[in-house]
Amino acid sequence: MDEKKEELMIARRFLELARAAYYKTICVYTDFLNLNEVSIFHSIRKELPDVPYSMYGGFAAAERVKLCFHGALSGNGELSLSAEQKRDYPVSCLKISPVNAKFGENLTHRDYLGAVLNLGIDRAVIGDILVKAGHSTYLFCDVKMADFLCENLERIRHTRVRAILCREDIDSSVGKTFETIHTTVSSMRLDTLVSAVFRESRSSMCSVIMVGKVFVNGREERRGDYLIKPCDIVSVRGYGKFRMESQDGITKKGRWNVTIEKYV
Repeated sequence: MDEKKEELMIARRFLELARAAYYKTICVYTDFLNLNEVSIFHSIRKELPDVPYSMYGGFAAAERVKLCFHGALSGNGELSLSAEQKRDYPVSCLKISPVNAKFGENLTHRDYLGAVLNLGIDRAVIGDILVKAGHSTYLFCDVKMADFLCENLERIRHTRVRAILCREDIDSSVGKTFETIHTTVSSMRLDTLVSAVFRESRSSMCSVIMVGKVFVNGREERRGDYLIKPCDIVSVRGYGKFRMESQDGITKKGRWNVTIEKYV
């Protein structure tokens, strides 16, 4: 499908859901959205009815999230979710472990996703998959798919696995781990920072930015000279994700000292 037509269809769907929530005064949820779909939402948000919204994917740092239009609440803009509102989200977390850890393979994100999709499941009902080396893997899904996956996800590659509903404190159990990077950069430009974090040339990362593969706080950003601020989260398709933790002053040579948390 043509990219522009697909974006128009996504935007139209957001409008339909926002109107349904507004006129029926109910909560309406989307499927899991990827970064591009989140970016499309932000680009048309002002065209939607005045209804509060929130995004959540099962834990605080989730990349794939569900969007909820809170039609029963007044106001507009993004809500800060309470613990109760997070529990109301139709998201389940499954804990996947090898039946016999001694014979378990070193499985990747692609292995887990492939096994799930081979069950005939649509990607839109699957959220983040957090693969922890040497530990259980956590998979987030639409609440309606949880029982099906627990009953049918039995093997990934050659490894027999068991999937169970996770009832732990999700954020503390699956919190992202980081590599802390202390470095100096010539500026706080987006292209400068992504090249420093992923150790690629600035020219190559400019090409990645220009084709729409870089997102800042969930919004597509194609400007290499966009200035990154502390607490901004930058995602680069095919490379990874990082959070600008702090600017720590300027060196005698006029370079910025920065602290960056790179997701691993």
